[in-house]
Amino acid sequence: MIFYKPIVDINIISKEFSSEIFDSDSSYGMYYGIDENSKTVGKCLVKVNRYNCYILELECDYSDKLLVEGFVRSSLNFSANRNAYYANCSLKKIHDVLEVLGFELNNDTYSGDIPTLLKGSCCK
Repeated sequence: MIFYKPIVDINIISKEFSSEIFDSDSSYGMYYGIDENSKTVGKCLVKVNRYNCYILELECDYSDKLLVEGFVRSSLNFSANRNAYYANCSLKKIHDVLEVLGFELNNDTYSGDIPTLLKGSCCK
């Protein structure tokens, strides 16, 4: 079982994703994926700007579809709790999981409304 630990401290987030440029008019969140042995198995960066969510970065074993799905769903929940309605993701390496969840490809970006995406099928 994986626990997705949320981090909202921008100082921690900016150290973990040092190549990212953080703007002051957005909220940022990060999730660590932690397994039953307390080992970190990945991390994910999400940005919320007004009613839009952007899944910016994901580092994990991409062949583990349930792990990827957990990060995406955690990011969607984080964003919905901050009044985001629409989700966007340009990470092509997870396109198969995004498509199963209901994201649609538009101009090289996968997107969809968060309530519908959270109801989407799972990767079992």
